[in-house]
Amino acid sequence: MTRDEMTEALSLIAFCDYTFGLFENSGGALYLQAMYVAPDIVTGLPEPQYTRKWQLSQHMTKSEFVQTVFKCCLTSFEHRARESFLYRGVRVYGPHFDVEALVALARAGAHDVRHPFE
Repeated sequence: MTRDEMTEALSLIAFCDYTFGLFENSGGALYLQAMYVAPDIVTGLPEPQYTRKWQLSQHMTKSEFVQTVFKCCLTSFEHRARESFLYRGVRVYGPHFDVEALVALARAGAHDVRHPFE
């Protein structure tokens, strides 16, 4: 798909209050990113929120492109759910944990496993 074809397909997509954009990096790679306005999880003030960037291929079919936009929406909603879900007042499944801190937690053996019936 060309950038123009992707732009045309984006014009046919609606999801909540999201807007979608195509962006090119300095190397010429094309990316999809969505934006919506929602309360910031720290300040509570309405602020623009941006999804992760999704690299696109010029070899995508229209179906692959539309499915990638859909995956962007699903991933964004999962991210929002992880930020909003609290256990004991803490975002235990938050999406912003440092991966090295997660490695340390795993290496410390902090596992909660079910034991089989005997």
